[in-house]
Amino acid sequence: MNWLDMVCFVPLAVLSNTALPLSFDPVLIYFASRQSPSAAFALALIGSVCAGLAAAADVQLLKYVRTKTSDRWLAWMPHWRGRRLYVLTFLFALLPLPFSVVRLAVVRHSPETLSYGAAVALGRLPRYLLTVSLWGVLGLPARSSEILFCAGLIFAMIQMCTRRGLAVASIKNLP
Repeated sequence: MNWLDMVCFVPLAVLSNTALPLSFDPVLIYFASRQSPSAAFALALIGSVCAGLAAAADVQLLKYVRTKTSDRWLAWMPHWRGRRLYVLTFLFALLPLPFSVVRLAVVRHSPETLSYGAAVALGRLPRYLLTVSLWGVLGLPARSSEILFCAGLIFAMIQMCTRRGLAVASIKNLP
């Protein structure tokens, strides 16, 4: 594994777990498919650690969002507290469930940053290891990982443009 791959991989791992509407799986598959199996497993481990760090950053950002959110909106957020929040965070990180539900629960009840990040990292690790393992077994053509990665990036760009367009349209409709 060269340093250039790692310099590209780590920021994409953090951004796809927070800011970008891009799943991390295509990023992992793209980089891991060009490596040996042991290096691919190392990338899965690094990706899960990056997901934990991104989750810790999410907690800090969502604490700020909570101060700007009215109590009326907070009542709509999931009411997960204590150990239940960490167990459900682990399950949502492990399974292909919409993780935004967990983020909404974090807005309502700010968890411990370290514990929340660990729950996300531990939930993502088996999923990423399974992804890396199964991708190699599928025996798909070498370029298929690049096509998947590009399709994911295009989808993320469309999502960002659509959201930006909706935000601009809603601002224009303000009195």
